Amino acid sequence: MGTFEVNDSVTNEKISQIFKNISNLLQIKGENSYRQRSYERVATLIEELQQSIAQLAIEDNLRTIPGIGQAIESKTIEILETGTCKFYEELKCEIGADVLSLLQIRGIGIKSAARLYHDVNIKSLVDLRRAVDGGLLKNISGFGQKTIQTIDHNLQHLEFFEGKRILGQILPIANEIFGILKECNLVKQIDFTGDLRRYEEILQSLELVIVCDDLSILLSLLSTLDQIEALEIKDSRILAEISNGFPVEIHNATRDTYSKLLFSTTAEPEHLQSIRDLANNKGLTKDEWMHGKTEVEIYTQLDLPYIVPELRKSKKITDLALTDEIPDLIELSDVRSDLHMHTNWSDGLNSVKEMVKTARKIGYNFIAITDHSQSSRIANGLNSTRLFSQIEQIRDLNERIDGLDILAGSEVDILKDGQLDFSDQVLSKLDVVVASVHSNFGMNETDMTKRLIQAIENPFVDILGHPTGRLLMRRPEYALNPSAVIDAAIANGVALEINASPSRLDLGPDIVKHARDKGAMISINTDAHSAENLDYMWLGINVARRGWLNKENVINTFTINEFQEWKQR
Repeated sequence: MGTFEVNDSVTNEKISQIFKNISNLLQIKGENSYRQRSYERVATLIEELQQSIAQLAIEDNLRTIPGIGQAIESKTIEILETGTCKFYEELKCEIGADVLSLLQIRGIGIKSAARLYHDVNIKSLVDLRRAVDGGLLKNISGFGQKTIQTIDHNLQHLEFFEGKRILGQILPIANEIFGILKECNLVKQIDFTGDLRRYEEILQSLELVIVCDDLSILLSLLSTLDQIEALEIKDSRILAEISNGFPVEIHNATRDTYSKLLFSTTAEPEHLQSIRDLANNKGLTKDEWMHGKTEVEIYTQLDLPYIVPELRKSKKITDLALTDEIPDLIELSDVRSDLHMHTNWSDGLNSVKEMVKTARKIGYNFIAITDHSQSSRIANGLNSTRLFSQIEQIRDLNERIDGLDILAGSEVDILKDGQLDFSDQVLSKLDVVVASVHSNFGMNETDMTKRLIQAIENPFVDILGHPTGRLLMRRPEYALNPSAVIDAAIANGVALEINASPSRLDLGPDIVKHARDKGAMISINTDAHSAENLDYMWLGINVARRGWLNKENVINTFTINEFQEWKQR
């Protein structure tokens, strides 16, 4: 095979996704199933491949992968060189690139997407909205009233988040932009502001405040970033776009106005107005109360304690600050453990030993290894035999490692009827049991609440994992009575999880605050599927802070002895 130049942005994941898309487009088109399935199989193989597909291609070893013949090999090399392939682009032109967006809607699978395409000519989410509103779906086989209601509900969910991004998606490029600006000699001060500074789970824009003498030079510097486009200077601001049109706004201030601008762009309008009203009631002009050189001094001018950015949302926080009722919030440094993580025994990337090594480097006192249980077949869940083997490995490793206690646990599926995926006899062998829902999300509120409460009442359950089941901007919370679940958790001594995975951040801050007010205990965990993911803990801490938690509310701040005592509840 001749030499070729690989596009550095093309990863195994991207190639796999293109082949998945080809498979789906062929199925929607109605092509023969053998051809469609061959692309589906290759997509899965490449996704699971441990080696770089680019390196295999360079070494002329693509054909060593089962299922890759001449046609797939040729397309793979074309994708590696150009980022796409002619066949894929032709399919998108023929069928419509947006038709795959229908698969984002829960209730629409590949077969129903094909029916929508052929029977009603629906090729996009815009077409789908028109069809739902126009009552066109009821005439299609397989689309009953309940299915249509589900599609409408999930379409509304997607429409609500249009143009927005999750925090975890924007953070990498936000940090890259921040780093470039901070290293620039022209930039004297810099901070994130707006949604990101408050650590909202969903961002509407990326905002920064800087002090810079020459924005035009800064504009040239930012234009070198591949991710940034549509740059312009307008009214002492740099406006740009990243990530398919996501807005970036860089506010420029002077040294004298920096704190004022940072303060006014951080807070939600309601909180900012409450501060203005307080100043007016004290007879202070804007120049007087915003005269401070720092945000701490601005609050001091109003006889208020410093309010951290995460809490600057409402008038209520201002009122509570006046009576000194804001708690000392939990800090990342308070955390001693992570009690929900996965290894390559199930669907994680790293071994138990590698997860332990990273946890020690972080400085944890103890961790729990909690791989999936047997019903999670897609996640390579462990049956009892494999679980017992893993427990033995963990016990042995625990004997040989100093400075960190390793607990043997499991993330055990809560089945549809509320039973757990392992018997009590198996559960009794574990140090930590995280009970979670991974299936049957569409139950009504009564049945889902009953299901969770039944799991909570199992005496071996320690933590209710990702309690609402949400995936940010992808799957809404399932129907649930949060108060009833919180009450059951308190009554049975079960901690409710803040799952710090960027795609979940579940529980959210409002339910966390509700749980705190009722007296529930919280566990903040990363749900790490790689050693690198253990760094997600700070995202969970930010949710906890927005939910008003202090370290006494969180079991991860316990020592190992305190944790063992808590387990005897």
